[in-house]
Amino acid sequence: MAVVLALAGAGAGYVWLNPGLFIQSAGREAADAETSANDKAVMTDLLAAQQKTADDVAAIEKAVADQQEQLKAIVSQLADLSSKIDALKSPAPQPPIAPSPAPGPVASMPPAPAPVVAPAPAARTAPRPKKPPRVATPSGPISVGGAPLNVTPGTTAR
Repeated sequence: MAVVLALAGAGAGYVWLNPGLFIQSAGREAADAETSANDKAVMTDLLAAQQKTADDVAAIEKAVADQQEQLKAIVSQLADLSSKIDALKSPAPQPPIAPSPAPGPVASMPPAPAPVVAPAPAARTAPRPKKPPRVATPSGPISVGGAPLNVTPGTTAR
């Protein structure tokens, strides 16, 4: 009997020191009803936020795809312009020189003198524009205070 009383006392002491074990389980049913209503509201908010995020991501992906297409078009136009510039920079191909026909048999004709070739004219350069002449600085008295100066060239200032 003493052992049973000791075990019952130990159990009562354990429950006394940890009162939250039984109180939480009793109030858990009421709290579950409140949290389930809150959970539904939170879930609808989360689903709405997820849908908005998915729509935003789709819009960004579409914008990136459009920009990539524009970039490809610009690159192809740039390549065309570059090839045209290279074609303009390269010297024009000269037509092939046709071989001169062999002269027929000529009996007693002296050989023709070689034609005199004039030297190619030198490339003209545009003449440099002349600098405008410098304006001569006026000499003589200068009015600093705004008073009129009536000095003639033959007189000196006092």
